[in-house]
Amino acid sequence: MPLSADINANLIRSLKVVQSLGEAVPHGGILKAVAGIGITILETAERVRLNNAECADIARRAAEHISVLKRLDEDEELSDDLSERLERYHQVLEDVSKTVERIGSTPKMKSIFRATSVQEETKDCLDKLNEAYQMYIFDFTIAADNKLTALVNGMRSMSLNLEAQICRNRGWDEPDEVRRIPVDDISFLDEISCIKKRGYTMRVGHAEILNSLGQPKAVIVRKFVATDTSDDGARYAFETEVGLRRELLDGAFARMIAISVASQRTKIVVVEAAEATIIAYDYLQTLSGLDFFLAHTRIMCEFAAGYRFLREHRGSWRGGYRDVLLSAKDKRLCVGGLGRMDDRWEDSGLRMNEAFWRMKDGDDAIGGGSGSFEYFANEFERMREAVTNWSKEKTRENARDLWNRLWLWSGSGEFERGTENSPSVGEIGWRDGKDWHPIPLVHQIPLAQPPKYQITASLSRDGEWETIVGTRIGEYTRWSIDVSPGEEIHLRTIVRSYRTNVIIDFFHGSALSLAREFGVDLRSLRLVSQSRFGVNASLTILDEPPSPVYYFAHPPHSEGSVPDPPGFWSLCPYPRCSYCCLPADVAQVGFHVKPFVKYQRIDEHVLSLIQDLDAHGFLPVPDIIHASYPPFATINEVYDQQTPDPLITLRGKKRRAKDLFSIFSKKRKVSNP
Repeated sequence: MPLSADINANLIRSLKVVQSLGEAVPHGGILKAVAGIGITILETAERVRLNNAECADIARRAAEHISVLKRLDEDEELSDDLSERLERYHQVLEDVSKTVERIGSTPKMKSIFRATSVQEETKDCLDKLNEAYQMYIFDFTIAADNKLTALVNGMRSMSLNLEAQICRNRGWDEPDEVRRIPVDDISFLDEISCIKKRGYTMRVGHAEILNSLGQPKAVIVRKFVATDTSDDGARYAFETEVGLRRELLDGAFARMIAISVASQRTKIVVVEAAEATIIAYDYLQTLSGLDFFLAHTRIMCEFAAGYRFLREHRGSWRGGYRDVLLSAKDKRLCVGGLGRMDDRWEDSGLRMNEAFWRMKDGDDAIGGGSGSFEYFANEFERMREAVTNWSKEKTRENARDLWNRLWLWSGSGEFERGTENSPSVGEIGWRDGKDWHPIPLVHQIPLAQPPKYQITASLSRDGEWETIVGTRIGEYTRWSIDVSPGEEIHLRTIVRSYRTNVIIDFFHGSALSLAREFGVDLRSLRLVSQSRFGVNASLTILDEPPSPVYYFAHPPHSEGSVPDPPGFWSLCPYPRCSYCCLPADVAQVGFHVKPFVKYQRIDEHVLSLIQDLDAHGFLPVPDIIHASYPPFATINEVYDQQTPDPLITLRGKKRRAKDLFSIFSKKRKVSNP
């Protein structure tokens, strides 16, 4: 799509800074010319009437590359090497400018092949820009990154400042020597992780290189090894990561030190390793009470700031719960050495939410939900404010704010394979071995939400699950997937009925009294938080199909069960287009449905907050009665809409249960089982 006015103005502003540097730097005429042609390309893309989206993509790429030059020091003369490279870069930009002019005047519908021709020419142009950037500007970029980082580190440590001075004296900050290091200069130690993708494998491990004093320096190496030299996957992943890390001066992310090309198949990114780090999850487990929540919310707010920085550069990060590291000294966030860097910036919100749950529960479950980046960033900030305010002042208002955020930490969950005799969503009870003991409740509140599909599903490719978001099309839920011939796709969706907020509030508010009155350990209490069907759909295309392929999920039945089959694959984005459904002779299609019940318990961290609220007299208890003598009422029964007086009654004798029945029978109808 065409560049917005704000983006275009910001890019031109950056290029004018480069122009100004060209006037200030001795012999900087070529610098001024490069910036000038960048402005020309932007202006051309803005005024063209045809293929303006393609022209805008090219113009933006060129302008972003040229903008890197604004890091030059206006007091330093351009080196002969950089001047020569800028001359050659300028020639490439002139060709690009002519291409944009031509594309902007070429009708797409001139022939049936014209649209493809324009797309191919656009891709070639972008590839040419990327290649020129790598050849003529990349060396300078890495040098500038290292100069800036050395300056920051020098302010923190006199020893590092001395090392930077020695580097300058030896000329080691020359672009070529900073950018590349021979693979023989890397001492590989132990491997940390291995991620296998189609066409390549990424291996992450500890290593050492020699610093400017000849001493071993700990680093993390990220090795991209192509399994098939004809596949561009490894090269693209390597270039994407390098392109992202060249801008990573954010303190929360590991800085790129150098790159190394071991062979045609193997390329390496060398990143810094903090002197001493600890795993964030392990650190959080050493904390109790408010200290846990204060640290957890601080880390997530730092995460949000780091993800915002990455998104601005069209990048993202994803890792397991043991890939989130902290500085051992000051417990500040330090990520990016482990995990994976990629350009899936649209997934930043989901990945932030995923990181929250992974650090809370200590597993690498696939994230869900469809909230935006800003939604989760704001939610983490509100969580931090609520916990911080309560730690400073125990007031009713602060207690209410903390209570409203408590559901986000609503305890650990555990799944059980569903059966016909599984408990209903909203039940509260305790486990005794394999036996479930429900606590009878008198209530008139909804306990479960209607069953529905989770809009977010997970797509398995190359042995790794990725989150994808579907859309509602009438009563269906639809996911769009690009599929290649012979590729096996596994799509995992979920139909679930989730507990209501009212019953989770009751569970938190009454857990202390319920455990005491029924004589059970509070940690054994459970709330049936959801019933769910895990729906796994698979597809293998045998012949070349149009791209993409669509999966449509049928709506669940009214009682919550899943239709058989649960959905269908189609080549058409409209579910009613039955003749586009993929038949068995075109595709191999499979479905598998697993029912589950999820129990939610109160863990030690949430319990500490509940006890703290209770100790200060601010623990709210909803208007529900539990009783000890069935069968006068159970949580599965339906009452009329009249609300009882606020009351919670603890277990008493049998006659007390009859008295409760007498009280409530005057206010509502009760169904006897």
